[in-house]
Amino acid sequence: MHNISCGIALGKGVRSTEGEKVLIVRLYKIASWLCCYTPQRIRYTFAAVAGDLYYWLAREHSRKADRNMQIVLGEPKINRRVRLYARRSFRNYAKYMTDFLRQPYLTPEYMNQVTGQTGWEYIEQSLAHGKGLVLITAHYGSWDNAAMLIGLNGHKVSTVANDFNPPELNQLIQGSRRKHGLEIYSPKEALRGLYTTLKKNGIIALLFDSPVEGEGIVVNFFGKPARFPSGPAMIALRTGSKVMIGYVVRQPGNTSYYGFWTPPFDFELTGNREKDLVIMTQTMAEGIEKLVRRHPDQWYMFRKIWLDDAEIAEYLKQEAVVGS
Repeated sequence: MHNISCGIALGKGVRSTEGEKVLIVRLYKIASWLCCYTPQRIRYTFAAVAGDLYYWLAREHSRKADRNMQIVLGEPKINRRVRLYARRSFRNYAKYMTDFLRQPYLTPEYMNQVTGQTGWEYIEQSLAHGKGLVLITAHYGSWDNAAMLIGLNGHKVSTVANDFNPPELNQLIQGSRRKHGLEIYSPKEALRGLYTTLKKNGIIALLFDSPVEGEGIVVNFFGKPARFPSGPAMIALRTGSKVMIGYVVRQPGNTSYYGFWTPPFDFELTGNREKDLVIMTQTMAEGIEKLVRRHPDQWYMFRKIWLDDAEIAEYLKQEAVVGS
């Protein structure tokens, strides 16, 4: 399992002096205030420039983004079209970050006003089952808002998020999320907290497309083997919870969003735990693939997610051993 908003890295995992801690918190507050009160056109213009700089300067991330976008677009090689879409995804990610920094100032009324929403009936239908709901999403659009909107509309939503350093910054960020209806668990306490939420027929929100090195479940994603975390399928299988996708994407013109909650998945299970985990993970991956195809430049995958040739060969070797 991975956190619902691992996008912001400010202060995360950094040991700081007292003076540096104070500076980090002040910079966060200033950035948050500026992102809230700067006109959106100006804010997004600066974000687009920052995204371009990020793309050209962070070559390790941009090379991986190019490779990922090549697979998504079905191009035979990395070309001008691939790089254009990859660069747009960096721009949109920077816009998302400015939206994230605005969260302390946002109200439920504003969120519902600027976000068209469809599929609430699927959430109600899933909860009527009585065993909770696993809401999966991706590094796509504005994933924090997807979980936040549900919390703002009266549902208890629990998720997992890494702690930030210094603690004062962590309190600001997590406090803002809690204000908008999210219950945040640290990775150490995540399993117990998430299971408790589902037992109470609540909703948990998890990022599904976080890359996992040497772990997880290998499935077909855009026609190639990719490794996805097993956590969402494992939790849903163990609890009997319904599973569905939720997402919020930025609309053309950058003035509004669109949120959609999909019908819950109908998994064709076999009763064999290992096979069923693969079936469920593959089905979820196909759902995420459909989202990415709609707005590839709003998918922020700047890390390796597909297996390389050596990993594919090793995986096939292991599968042959298991099947023999």
